[in-house]
Amino acid sequence: MQFIDARQALNNLLEDNQSIGGLQIKVTSRALKNEEAIGHPERGDFPLLRGKEVLLQAEIDGYKGQAFTSDPIAWQGDIKRLAALPVDRPGNYALMVAALNALARKLGLAGHTIHCRDQEPEQCAPQIASALREQYGLCRVGIVGYQPAIIDNCVREFGAEHVRVTDLDRDNVGSVRYGVEIWDGLRDTGRLIDFADVLLITGSILANGTAEDVLAAVEKPVYFYGTTCAALAHFNQFNRLCPLSR
Repeated sequence: MQFIDARQALNNLLEDNQSIGGLQIKVTSRALKNEEAIGHPERGDFPLLRGKEVLLQAEIDGYKGQAFTSDPIAWQGDIKRLAALPVDRPGNYALMVAALNALARKLGLAGHTIHCRDQEPEQCAPQIASALREQYGLCRVGIVGYQPAIIDNCVREFGAEHVRVTDLDRDNVGSVRYGVEIWDGLRDTGRLIDFADVLLITGSILANGTAEDVLAAVEKPVYFYGTTCAALAHFNQFNRLCPLSR
């Protein structure tokens, strides 16, 4: 599967519309607090609440875009300068993803760039599971990324024997959550792909440098979830399920 990354997408936009190069980007100099990012959901094991990742927010002319990262960087400047940053540091690439989401929202290319809050993650997850069931029937679902409400509802919809999950968090790997063992995202991606009829993938992989490793081996239906992937889903024509984001 071919993949247009955030730098390429930004450069493509700059080539098509040179006037946007000077637009100023303001990136929050701190991680959004839990209450700002996700509010008060019922479950306490969302990665945001456990401090494993933070939500970086970029703003362009009042339009906001977000990206999950474990390496938040404070930054301010214009789009042209941002697109020239080296991507050897994960935080720089996450900056590009968040800014691309804000820019795509400003240009009317992508929406739903702000994370859902409070009880919305619980309301979103059954909609995602139901959409997959409606499209594929009783199928085997491979989930990349630990999102508890989605895992729980996919198990309810398809049965634990039809669900497999990988994650990069060492605290999750090897544990059993909602009746499903969490596999190692570094070693078991191929195993997950072989198992699944359809893949449900966190948009975070589009900001943490692992996207190409996962997507290169996929020849099955793929759906991304989350706000991180808003713009990149558009530019890559990826399926996206994120019904209650803003």
